[in-house]
Amino acid sequence: MPLSLSTSLTSSLNTLTHKALVIDRSGIILFINDHYNAYLEHWGLSSAILMTGSHYLELFEEWIAIPVQLTALDNAVQHVLQGRRLISSSEFIMHIPDQPDRIFILDAFPLFTERSCGIQSLILSLHDKGPAEPRQHEHVRSCHPLRPRRISGSLVPICASCKSVRGSKEEWITVERFLQSQLSLQFTHDICPDCIRQLYPKYAGVLNQ
Repeated sequence: MPLSLSTSLTSSLNTLTHKALVIDRSGIILFINDHYNAYLEHWGLSSAILMTGSHYLELFEEWIAIPVQLTALDNAVQHVLQGRRLISSSEFIMHIPDQPDRIFILDAFPLFTERSCGIQSLILSLHDKGPAEPRQHEHVRSCHPLRPRRISGSLVPICASCKSVRGSKEEWITVERFLQSQLSLQFTHDICPDCIRQLYPKYAGVLNQ
């Protein structure tokens, strides 16, 4: 029997400023809020409301510019459904006909209700970051292996207390900034199972033990 969402819940989802849709464990779209549909209509894309009852990948395959990113998106969603993560945040490139490509962030996280027994549905929330720069687009398309720039010496000084790294200009920077400068990495927010259990014990039960 397919899941159904209460009127009060869908009304709450429509008050969100986020562009959000709800899918069940099979990936079937249960609900799409007004902001999401208005966003697609603004760019001349298919009306999302007509996609209710379809698989969510059918909605995304129209405008994800790089096909392999559909697989990455599905993998991220499956990790949340299978309890490997409580939330997954991924960056993709959106292709809009006759418009510059755009970067967007897609967050996937469980929709918990009073009647929830485990993870039965997910919210997918879209955040538009603006036009993609040509350099960003080429970087995502190329998928070349990471080649670190040369670091003087074989040891990297790291603070024993705060874990800051001493850079080539003798400045102390975060590990994230150091990796970005050396490997051209981009980071996305996630939270590991141990931290979920420590910080959000209420939700730890949805994780695989």
